[in-house]
Parts: sequence; structure tokens; C-alpha cells
Amino acid sequence: MTGLPALGVVVALAAVVLGLPFGLYALLTRSRRRTMREIRAAVSREGWQFRRSILRGDPTEFEIHGRTHAGFPWIMVSRGTTGFDRGWTVRLGLKFPTLAGEPDVAILPRDDKPGDIKSMAAQATPEALGKIAKFSGTAADAVQFLRDAPESPSGLAEFDRAYQVMAPNNHFRAPLVDANLAKRILEWPPNTVGAHSMLAWRDRFGLHFQARLPGPPNWETIRYFLEVSEALTQRIPAGSMPSEAHGFVDKVVEKFQRS
Repeated sequence: MTGLPALGVVVALAAVVLGLPFGLYALLTRSRRRTMREIRAAVSREGWQFRRSILRGDPTEFEIHGRTHAGFPWIMVSRGTTGFDRGWTVRLGLKFPTLAGEPDVAILPRDDKPGDIKSMAAQATPEALGKIAKFSGTAADAVQFLRDAPESPSGLAEFDRAYQVMAPNNHFRAPLVDANLAKRILEWPPNTVGAHSMLAWRDRFGLHFQARLPGPPNWETIRYFLEVSEALTQRIPAGSMPSEAHGFVDKVVEKFQRS
């Protein structure tokens, strides 16, 4: 009989040791789990597909597949960052695969630091571009585009100080981002997780948008990000698709997407 009380003590200790962290986790993530349920329900009402990123181990990461009002399919992916980015911890990406093409447009946060992508591209020589192309023709085309493309100001000073919009002068009948759209990119509604910054670019794999968020998105954030991105797609003409992938990385990515 002496073994039974001892076994009871072990079970009780195990319940305390294991139950406490699980209980705290459930308590601390209650709000986030409720938000995820709201997102899943809203996605279902829209007729879209919601997928959790179970293999990555982060319960706040997800993927949504849907279509725009014009019928363009899109894929939205929410991923956490490494935590080293100042001011944002979540990357909310949106890709329109059927709007792929050669690099011909980019919206990037303005950064005057030496590592700014625009200034780095400006220093690329033909020899450097050739070396990059061996690994990824997409990356080489993007660097060349960023090096040569002129800026297209929106007319809203606050936006133009924070962002650089690059596109050929003869590519658009009007500015890609005008003052009205620039204000929408800068000023997110109070009920959303306001973006730290937003990016856009096109390559052979799709037309991409990215919102850098200070925390996991709620449904209002997802909806607003879609609205702004769709507004931009309506201003971007159809892309000119390269004939075939060139570079080791591009061939691997293209093969993975087709599988």
C-alpha cells in the first residue's frame, strides 16, 4: 500500500509542473486565439480558404487563398520575424501569381542608411549583375530595375519623405500612388494593427505586397490590407513575362511552385 501514496504524489507534482505552463499559455494566448477564430470565420464567409501553419509551431501564423472582385487569385501569408526588426514583428505578405512579370514597379520604404537597397542597386556593375544572374535571374533583373528606374512622387509630402515609388515614366497614365492612395497607405484605421511600413514589387513569380506589422493582424487589418493592395493592382498594367527561368534559385522556386 505504501507505493500508492508515493504514486499519487508523483502524479500531483507532474500535474502541477505540466499544468502550470499550459495553463499560463492558454490564459496569455486567449485573446489571440479568439482573434484567430474570428479570422477563420470571416474567411469562411468570404468563401476563401484558411490554413494554419502547424509545422512551423507558431499558432498565430496562417495562410489564406482567395480572389479579388476582378477574379485574380491571391495568396496571403502571415509570418513572424526573427525579432531583430525595429518597430515590427510580423510580415503579412500578399501575392497575385497571375500578375507576374518582369520587374517594372516597386514601392519601398525610404532609408538613408548605407544599406538602403536602392543605393546598393545603384552601385551594381554589369559584372556584378552577371554573377547575381547565375544564382537568380529574378534578383539580377530586380537590381537592374532598381538601379535604373526613376522615382514617381505621389504629391503627398509626408508619403514621399517615407517612401520611394519607382516605375518607368511612360508606364502609367497617372502616378501609381497619388495623394489619396498615399494617405491610405500611411493612415490605417484605428481598429487595425497599423502597418509600420508597406512594400510592393513585381517579379516572375507574381505581384507582391507586404505589410510589416508591430503585432499579429486581426480581421480588420487583413481586410484593409487587401483593399489597399487591390486598389494598387487596378493601377498596374499587365506584366511582360520572361520566357523562362534562368539561374539556379529561380529554377528551384519555379519547380517547387508547380509541384
